[in-house]
Amino acid sequence: MKVKCVTLGCKLNYYESCALGEEMERRGYQVVRDGSADIVIVNTCAVTSRAGMQSRQEVRKAIKNNPGARVIMTGCYAQYNPEIADSIEGLAAIVGNAGKASIPHWISDNEQLESVALQPESFGFSGFMPADALKARSFMGRSRAFLKIQDGCNAFCHYCIIPFLRGRSRSLGRAEIVTEAKAIADVGYRELVLTGVHLGQYGQDLKPEHDLTFLLEQLLRESRLRLRLGSLQPQEVTPTMINLLADEENNLCEHLHLSLQSADDQVLASMGRPYGQKDIMFLAKTIKQLNPRVNIGADIIVGYPTETEEAFKNTFHLLTDLPFTYLHVFPYSPRPGTVAAKMKDIVPAKVKKERVKILYELEKAKKTASYKEYINHPLRVVVERVHKSKGELISLSGHSRNYLNVSIDDFISHETTTFFKREIKVFPHAFDGLKLLAKIDSQS
Repeated sequence: MKVKCVTLGCKLNYYESCALGEEMERRGYQVVRDGSADIVIVNTCAVTSRAGMQSRQEVRKAIKNNPGARVIMTGCYAQYNPEIADSIEGLAAIVGNAGKASIPHWISDNEQLESVALQPESFGFSGFMPADALKARSFMGRSRAFLKIQDGCNAFCHYCIIPFLRGRSRSLGRAEIVTEAKAIADVGYRELVLTGVHLGQYGQDLKPEHDLTFLLEQLLRESRLRLRLGSLQPQEVTPTMINLLADEENNLCEHLHLSLQSADDQVLASMGRPYGQKDIMFLAKTIKQLNPRVNIGADIIVGYPTETEEAFKNTFHLLTDLPFTYLHVFPYSPRPGTVAAKMKDIVPAKVKKERVKILYELEKAKKTASYKEYINHPLRVVVERVHKSKGELISLSGHSRNYLNVSIDDFISHETTTFFKREIKVFPHAFDGLKLLAKIDSQS
């Protein structure tokens, strides 16, 4: 039987979808990425109302495009709104996050059943997933690997529903992480992205307690993979971590993604965020002074209920002045059950849209200027995609250590497998849009 996983939302969902696919393969199913399937698992997202809408659309699309298939909805939207099962005809099952690891078992045990509703409430968040459950060591044809090291969140920021959908913060033990990293390297991957719901809370629930920095130091000693961090809050970036980012001789990528959400002190306080403008300024400037090659990005929410015009300008000016290269911008979306949902939304939709546009224009200018700085400067790139035309290899592309998108259009002719997942040294020689075109200097 053919199984397909459809994924919405974060890298954590992507990792879990890959792990579900691998577990289904171990049970004798054929996992497909395209075409129709007998079983479709839709791994949903609920971080915004738009994500919820897209999740519903993907479930209905899966039912329509796979006649006779058993469609299973799981993930955050399934946990958030299990009643949706009553309004979607043809949905075989709905499983919340805590029961996600049980989906392969349920499918195997109920192959002859047409429809069984598994409600999210039937599963509790009872610690990190078992060591033998939902491990991913292949990633749907991608050349960058991911590893889920943390789940859940204790922060309960006033706008965020995710702690209610993922449970309390839970960490995978260091020994298991090192074992998984080595196994992923043995498969042939060269880069590993560490991911979690709230990565900065890693290790706080373990005994003895330790932190992400301690884990990083061990992985850098014991793993030959280059490591990339998921998003962190400013106060979670420790001095040791800053020094590791500054040291280009180790395998930690010169790339930091900050979950800022705003750069105005009053808005941040209203959101329940434990840092302010001065913390953001100190961190960004310190990192860039120690290593100008570090690429810093940020998540930003615009139109939060307490975001006045002045507050937005504060965020805009700080982002303009500081060395951020890229921005992920989201209009505020109220989530029922959160503190912010009870606030009066004083920012009209039209104003939110205008503010999003302003920040995207800022990002475009900053990213363009940053990319152009790397022309004629060597970069090490893991090849992620091989581009062909009529069967002929025409170009390669991938990301540098500091997360620049590089298109390699002039290279020595080799078999495709020689390049895919390999790390190569390139000299960018031209700029096209937001990609650097590069020539290969040497191969490692």
